[in-house]
Amino acid sequence: MRILIVEDNAVFRQTVRELLQDLGYKVRGARSYSKAVKRLTRHKFDLVLSDIDIGDGSGFDVLELARQTRPEASVILMSGDADPESVQQALASGAARFLPKPFSLQALLQSIEAALNEATPAAGDADHPAKPQDA
Repeated sequence: MRILIVEDNAVFRQTVRELLQDLGYKVRGARSYSKAVKRLTRHKFDLVLSDIDIGDGSGFDVLELARQTRPEASVILMSGDADPESVQQALASGAARFLPKPFSLQALLQSIEAALNEATPAAGDADHPAKPQDA
């Protein structure tokens, strides 16, 4: 399974990337909206994990781009500002999940699993394991 992480904080992006790679995911990173545009137009992703505030754009821009270029991909938006309005806006915009930062590895994996299970009703196939933490 391929995941794109869009996050302007390099340490956070790299930490999440390494954790997911250790679990067997194929992960690419993008530090900005413009980098996300390049990644999403050139590569196939099953899931996009994007911070809402990414400097040269927003996670909502990434969500819209993913819907246009990779409609099969699930999108999880994350933010340190988890007020009810932000959460509602993210979900109303079409995000599969909203993940408040900071989050635990368990919360991240549960969000990924839920988003992928919603996108693929036949959970447990080779590309979308039902329990990624067992990978």
